[in-house]
Order: sequence, then C-alpha cells, then structure tokens
Amino acid sequence: MGLGVLLSYLLVCYLFFYCKCMEGYKKLSKEEDLELEEQLKGLNKPTVKSITTKYGDIYDCVDFYKQPAFDHPLLKNHNFHPEMKPTSTPRRVSPKKKNLIPKLDYKPVRIGLEGGGCPIGTVPIRRTVKDELITAKFHSELHASKVNPLDVPAFPGVHYCFAKSQAAIDYGGVGGTLSVWNLPAQAPQYTVGRIKLRNGDESIEVGWTVNPGLYGDTRTHLYIYTNASQSHCYNAQCGYVHLSPNIPVDGALEPVSMYNGPIYSITLSIYQNAASKDWFLILFKDGTYITLGFWPHKIFTNLGNTATQAEWGGEVFSPPKIPSPPAGSGHVLISHEADTARDAYSANSHILVNNTIMDPPDGVLEIADDSNYAVIDEGNVRGDIQYLIFYGGLGGAT
Repeated sequence: MGLGVLLSYLLVCYLFFYCKCMEGYKKLSKEEDLELEEQLKGLNKPTVKSITTKYGDIYDCVDFYKQPAFDHPLLKNHNFHPEMKPTSTPRRVSPKKKNLIPKLDYKPVRIGLEGGGCPIGTVPIRRTVKDELITAKFHSELHASKVNPLDVPAFPGVHYCFAKSQAAIDYGGVGGTLSVWNLPAQAPQYTVGRIKLRNGDESIEVGWTVNPGLYGDTRTHLYIYTNASQSHCYNAQCGYVHLSPNIPVDGALEPVSMYNGPIYSITLSIYQNAASKDWFLILFKDGTYITLGFWPHKIFTNLGNTATQAEWGGEVFSPPKIPSPPAGSGHVLISHEADTARDAYSANSHILVNNTIMDPPDGVLEIADDSNYAVIDEGNVRGDIQYLIFYGGLGGAT
C-alpha cells in the first residue's frame, strides 16, 4: 500500500470516529439543549437586512446594540457606540536610514461583503444553526485546551511554528503583514497563520485559517479567537464587539497566495487604547486603517491590564496518529533560502509599547515543536519589509 493511500485510509478511519464523537457531543441533556437554543437566539438576532455570499453563507445585518457581544454578562451596562475608534494614534519609531529596498511584492486579499455590506449602525453576523453552534463549541474547547508549548508538552495533535517576543515588558499591541494561503485540511484538522497577544492563560489572536470543521468548507477565512477568564470562542460569540458594517470577522479571504507567486497578504494589528484599555482590531486596506472591532478590557482578568507576550506565525492541529496538515505555504522552509515569493511570512512584524510601534526588543525566540515545521527570524531587513519572520512546513507530524 502506497504512503498516500495509507495516509488517506488513516484519515478516513479517524474521521469516522470523529463523526461518532460529534454525534455523542450532540446528544445533549434537556438543560443543555435549552441553553443552546438560548445561545442561538443570542447569535441569530432580528435582522435589518440579510446578505448571501456567492458561497451561500448568510450574514444578517444586526443592530449594533443587539449583536451577540452584549449578551456577555460583563457587558450588560455599557456606553459603547458604532463609531468607536481608538482615541490615540500609535506613533512609529523612524528608522535611522530610509531605504526603499528590499520591497515587499504582494497584492492585498479581497475582504468584505459585496454590494456595500450592511447599513450604517448595523454589523454583519454569520447566521448559525444548532449543529454549527455545537461544532463551533467543540472547536472552541479544543482550541482553548491547548497549553503553552514553552511550559509543558503541547496538547496532543497541536504543532507550532511561531516566533515569540522575549523582552519582559508590557505589550500594548502586536501587528504584521501576513501572506495568506490555502492548505489542505479535513475536519477536525486546521491550519492557521496569525498574530497573537498573551498574558498568562488569557490570549487574543487574529489571522487566516483553513478549518473545515468550524466553517464547513475548505476555503481560507479570516478569524479571531478570544480566550478570556470565563469564556473562550472563535469570532463574535463571547465578548468581542464588532464595528465594521461591511467586513465580517469570519469572512472568506481571496485570492490566496501561490508558490512562486503571486502573493496575497493581509495587514492586521491589535492595539490597546491607552485611555480605555480596550483592545482594538485594526485592518490596513487600500491605504486606510479600518477599525474592525474591539475586545472590551472588562471581559479579561490578566489582559484587562496589559499583555506580556507577542507572537507571529503558524499552528496546526490533527488528531493524534493522523499526519498533521501543512503550515504556512505548505513547503519545506530552509534557512538562508527563505523567500517572500514562496514562503509564508509575517512582514512588518512589530509590537506597541507606550503607544509607540517598534521592532521586538531583544529579538524573538523561534518555536517549532516538530521537525516537519520551521520558523526563521530574519530580523529587520529594512525597506518596506521591516521585521521579517518566515514560518511553515510540509506537515506529516503524528
């Protein structure tokens, strides 16, 4: 039996047991079923308008004040509004010499709903049915169950290739330009490229992912993940407040990068507003910084004050004994041969300290827990690339 046939057979066998597991997960008690129905009501709010994407996903335009975030018990009494933005603009430490080379050759991905999106004063929320909610809870719990790979062995099946900041300081933000890829994965596998902030057990992250179990397809999606003191979830289900009327936080990203080009990227950042301590999610698109939404500081314990670690890179999951999916661009990453035309990267990788954008002080620590994956810290290569981090791998870890 060929290796490819064997791997396919093993994956099919596991998927059978995964489906059985999900069936068991869906056998809910009456109380659990009622709780799910209440959560569905919270997610599927009265809509002003509905938008169906070309892939069949339905986004409901929900009044800003009725979005799921405000069902969070800590957000019942708030003074938020649809026009919220950070009250302070981060400043950048200017380089000593302005060089135009090297230049980052990429095109921005398309993101956002067609036809102008939702009306002002509303936000797009993906319509959810019960089975999708159950699956989302399953994947959220899986994601939350992971542990810090620097402290103890990683959760079985999870593999990492990321760069971690080393300086013991307060981090007020993280950002970078991520090349966007589409890699093969079958539920419950996933692969992601992301930026992340952490403080103790709490974390917030944003990036791109292929996660068939969560989204029901093999396309590349934008995603966020919230791991707060009392809740954890993907996207807009547990405290994240969305602001953009035309860019959903879980929308499809396209086109995606191809090995040896063309390369498509997305520029994302998470900045803490100095006055409110809330964490704002920012997208740079068409020369403009767009505030997508924010995490209110009050839903956190540790992150309610500051972050103590920043990360850039990738992560994958596959059930134990089933070969893991690829990461990054899906190709072998070789030191001194990495290239932005073919390898996954985070360019302009930076942190925010005292409202100032800067390179990670003391550099970064490269974390790759398996030989099938790698991460390369190129440091600040200047030009418009600035601080450059490569990550990725063929996959195949078990």
